[in-house]
Amino acid sequence: MGREKDNLRLVSSVQSNRLSATRVVVAEPFSETGLAVLREHGIEVVSCVGKTRDELCAALGNADGLIVRSGTHVDRELLAAGPKLAVVARAGAGVDSIDVATASAAGIVVLNTPGANTLAVTEQTFALLLSLLRHTADAVASVRAGRWERRSFVGAELHGKTLGVVGLGRVGLAVTTRALAFGMRVVAYDPFISKARAEALGGALLSLEEVLAAADIVTVHVPLSNATLNLIDANRLAMMKPGARIVNCARGGVVDEAALLQALDTGRIAGAAIDVFAEEPPPAGSAGARLQRHPKVVATPHLGGSTDEALERIASELAHDIVSVLLGGSAAAAVNAPVADGPDAEMVRPFVDLAHRLGRLYPQLAQDSALPEFTIVCEGQLAGVDSAPIVNGFLTGLLQATTDRRVSIVNVRAIAEELGIRVEARGEPRRGAFASSLRIRGGTTSLGGTIAFGGPRIVEIDGFEIDAIPSGSMLLTRHRDVPGVIGKVGTWLGSAQVNISAMVVSRHDGEGNAIMILSTDRLAEPATLDQLRAIPGIYDVKTLHL
Repeated sequence: MGREKDNLRLVSSVQSNRLSATRVVVAEPFSETGLAVLREHGIEVVSCVGKTRDELCAALGNADGLIVRSGTHVDRELLAAGPKLAVVARAGAGVDSIDVATASAAGIVVLNTPGANTLAVTEQTFALLLSLLRHTADAVASVRAGRWERRSFVGAELHGKTLGVVGLGRVGLAVTTRALAFGMRVVAYDPFISKARAEALGGALLSLEEVLAAADIVTVHVPLSNATLNLIDANRLAMMKPGARIVNCARGGVVDEAALLQALDTGRIAGAAIDVFAEEPPPAGSAGARLQRHPKVVATPHLGGSTDEALERIASELAHDIVSVLLGGSAAAAVNAPVADGPDAEMVRPFVDLAHRLGRLYPQLAQDSALPEFTIVCEGQLAGVDSAPIVNGFLTGLLQATTDRRVSIVNVRAIAEELGIRVEARGEPRRGAFASSLRIRGGTTSLGGTIAFGGPRIVEIDGFEIDAIPSGSMLLTRHRDVPGVIGKVGTWLGSAQVNISAMVVSRHDGEGNAIMILSTDRLAEPATLDQLRAIPGIYDVKTLHL
């Protein structure tokens, strides 16, 4: 009974943390699509749009989450005003205005949406590039002025040109794919991607200096950091081909604006397409302001991610990430914690959620009196991926169920180390029916899972092959593989008004043992569990909740 009481206490704790009592403050305009997602999960939304900073600080006093765009400076003072804050979410990619270090020290997850506007920024890159090459903006202005001038607007083609891509992240990769479709040759620079991977995606990986020297057009797609501030400076502009062009739809400050202005004035650079500036809007008389009006420049006011579709994706993805974090789970885009990223991100992310569910499931099944060392095996296509997000997902689920500490994906590694919990992660070749799967062992308990039919599945418990959805209320029995047991369990549950929505039974041939997992509409009461344990042949009954 002791173990079952522990399980019931865990379930009670999980239920008490439902999002109905959770509050998220919205500091700047945010799409109704995202707000609807929050409300659907029982989150109270408090709008501080247009309010003063003092009013925002006051609202954060009992808030669990904060949503901002680029106009709110989330500094130490603002974070201190929210003692309950678990998540700060930036509706966009950059987090320059958020004190990430202070948030991390407080265990606050910082979210952004780096992938939601990938298509929009990619298309803006080509929109500006094509406009630059074909003099589109000037030609439109000429026609609107009542003129019909063709000779002065003769342009150039993309086909056959060499495109230098600086940064092969989400946008850089998307730009590379589309450049190849235009018939361009692509050379790229990215110190964090392998040469083989770059070549597989259609680009030759070179040093930055080699890319600048080889490219007819250079496009930058890197975040702004100490390492990338003025990455393209006067010296590197001088390395480019005479008459080359440059595009920046990434971050203002990556290209030295004063140096670019001089290179355009001297004719070293034939033209530039710019969507972002070091200071927005650029102050009057600054290099940025002069670039906006330069005859060789096509400039837009930071419109890269500004499409209806991108704004909807940003709001939806961010809201779902907020819900996941506030439920204690992982996130697709946590700035201050390992997340699935790169070309394999879409494959890996569902397995991070699966690992979190297996972590929550483990203490409800385990017989060990203390947490043992754990082994996580990433099988098949998962074998070669970065396992850090998967390990974080597992530990977050595990520790939220076994400690009263405030555990998030930001501080979970530190807490695990403090508690002496060790996890070994390794990759192995595919050994079962699934292209990718996770197997977790701790002490005498083993769990296996995969992603199938669009969601997570448990495929193994302690050597028994099963197929169960790790969600909601469940009941597990271990019993002798004899006739009548399953029927008696169903009868007792029916008499207790516990509805069964799904059932799976697995047995070890020759050993005479079996397990059964039932998905139920609610948890069985302790008295019902005692009745089930009294059925001849049953030697273990557990309620599970995920």
